Amino acid sequence: MLASLAAQTLIVGSVAGGIVTFSTAALVMVTLLFATAIAAAVADDSTLRRFKTSGPSVKRWGGRVLLGVGTWFIAIGLFAGPAGRVLFS
Repeated sequence: MLASLAAQTLIVGSVAGGIVTFSTAALVMVTLLFATAIAAAVADDSTLRRFKTSGPSVKRWGGRVLLGVGTWFIAIGLFAGPAGRVLFS
């Protein structure tokens, strides 16, 4: 981003143009930061309520996914060893 600001200053050809460009970029960044913070604060209450009600279901599905991934790693460990020795010997 700083490189684009420096390039814009060179294109405009004046220090005042560079200051205006930098100020505009800074204003946009601050506005986006505040908008994101406000959106997170507003969504916080409703999101927490949904998490509390759906927590047990998420835990069950998370456990199933964890078991599936563990089974997959065990299968890879059991079957990749012999195949790796045959293919790369």
